[in-house]
Amino acid sequence: MGDWLGFGVANLVNIFNPETVVFGGTLRDVYLAAAAQVRSRINRNALPACREHVRLRTPELGDDATLLGAAELAFQRLLADPLEAGSTAVPSEI
Repeated sequence: MGDWLGFGVANLVNIFNPETVVFGGTLRDVYLAAAAQVRSRINRNALPACREHVRLRTPELGDDATLLGAAELAFQRLLADPLEAGSTAVPSEI
């Protein structure tokens, strides 16, 4: 599994030349179990100029990344301008 993941990432590295590849969700577990295989396949299949600086990472938030992203999206307006978002609340009926 790690070999195939490395093969796919090598192709993406060749096409997009990213600085960082983040393995999230199920791929996080696969990467953690087979990091050496993934890196080995990337070293064999990716172009040297592209693979030299690519960093392979897992999300620091772990399994909560999606939940925290959704919460931030829901509160985006409030986080951007707390005073304005608070003043546009629906007025209560008198």
